[in-house]
Amino acid sequence: MLDNSLSVLCLSECLSQLDAVVCGQAPLNTRLLGGSSEVTDGEWPWMASLQKDGRHVCGGTLVDEDSVLSSADCFSSSPTASDWTVVLGRLKQNGSNPFEVTLNVTNITLSNQTGSHAAVLRLETPPTLSNYIQPICVDHGRNFSVGSTCWAAGWSSGAGGEEQVLQEIQTSVVDCEDTRSDSVCTEALTLEQGFSGGPLMCHQDGSWFLAGVLTAENEVNNGPQGAQGKSLKELESWFQHH
Repeated sequence: MLDNSLSVLCLSECLSQLDAVVCGQAPLNTRLLGGSSEVTDGEWPWMASLQKDGRHVCGGTLVDEDSVLSSADCFSSSPTASDWTVVLGRLKQNGSNPFEVTLNVTNITLSNQTGSHAAVLRLETPPTLSNYIQPICVDHGRNFSVGSTCWAAGWSSGAGGEEQVLQEIQTSVVDCEDTRSDSVCTEALTLEQGFSGGPLMCHQDGSWFLAGVLTAENEVNNGPQGAQGKSLKELESWFQHH
């Protein structure tokens, strides 16, 4: 199966106005303790499934009580908020999800700045936070040093078995070649279209931080690609007004 090339949008202080009361806590996540390789309920409680006509289209990340961050590429065909719903607390695209909640979207704001692909979705009502639904912390100019272990996560019709269980991929930060100094690059990893909009997550100082947003490129390749972060620092003023 051919894999879509995905890159990562790097996040910085441009999201500093998103001020969740508590963030980056995942009590049911055992990754740092060498837990099971299978994803279980509550492992990545900020994961969002962006749905159109009841079908998963892209991933997203809960970054505040009423805000989900994703990739603008996901909305190229339909940027109308009423066409979309956001599902939080979901593990399986097909099957029982006792902890999930489906929320309407009231507004989708797409960045119009060159070189960026960010989208912010505002939810009609904030979800009730629990061990299964929590916002992630946003990177306020943090540095993810070479060798840092990070994870990407998402759903794909080509992975996760018949139930399409949430998939995770462990990777490490590496030196970027021929990129801007504030980029974040990772080891090669194979991602599919359904991962677009989802998070690249790193753990620092006792909390999980969003290091980047996975975005699908227009080209298709036959093998793994390294995730490469593109700085969003130039979007700071844009985010402060949306």
